[in-house]
Amino acid sequence: MAGERAEVGVVVIHGKWDMPHGHSSGLANYLSHEGFLVATPEMPWSGNRQYDKGVDGLLAELDKVTDELRAKGAKKIVLAGHSQGAAGGLYYASQRSLSGVVLIAAGGHPQSKVFMSHYQTSVSEAKTLVAQGKSDAMVSFSDLNTGNRSRTMRSTARIFLDYFDPEGPFNTFDNAEKIKPGTAVLVVIPGRETEWLKSMADKVLKKLPGAVKASRTEVDADHLGAPDAAKSAIRDWLLAL
Repeated sequence: MAGERAEVGVVVIHGKWDMPHGHSSGLANYLSHEGFLVATPEMPWSGNRQYDKGVDGLLAELDKVTDELRAKGAKKIVLAGHSQGAAGGLYYASQRSLSGVVLIAAGGHPQSKVFMSHYQTSVSEAKTLVAQGKSDAMVSFSDLNTGNRSRTMRSTARIFLDYFDPEGPFNTFDNAEKIKPGTAVLVVIPGRETEWLKSMADKVLKKLPGAVKASRTEVDADHLGAPDAAKSAIRDWLLAL
């Protein structure tokens, strides 16, 4: 059994403004202790990086991490993302073949009414700059996070649109529809999540193709506590891959 676990590589992807040692670290440490190969990269949406790379850079970074896990002996690769990290894992799974992806308290839905309303002015500004050939021009925007939190951020017009354009590459409904046949998907819903995010996660689940092996579990947690609360459920799901 220990040998089988060591053949499963899990990339744990933290949420918006978070870090690898933050809210998802308990899950990462638990899975590592359970014998899985675990990687915890810092994502472009971390508190330090503040969207310094768009989706091309994101793909390259995750390719490097998954290649390193394979070099260590992983025969199956799974991405387990929390909040914005779930959107990142979903995007990566729409572009690459994986054994599975775990969406924990899935966030980062640019096509949602909430996001479109909040980011509309900034999206229009960024699209105008791109149309003028100024993709690398900087834009300031109010970044929305759970708990009605917001921060002023700066990124290039092109990178901003990668993550926040409702018609762009991070549209979670579009990415769910592109998941490769045979991929296993686990959607983790925190019971004390906002009703809006619960409904968005279930809508993502319904968008998955029929050939995807999808399952759903609910845990007794709020948004930020979901990775810890889901540890044993995720372990059991990984063992069943």
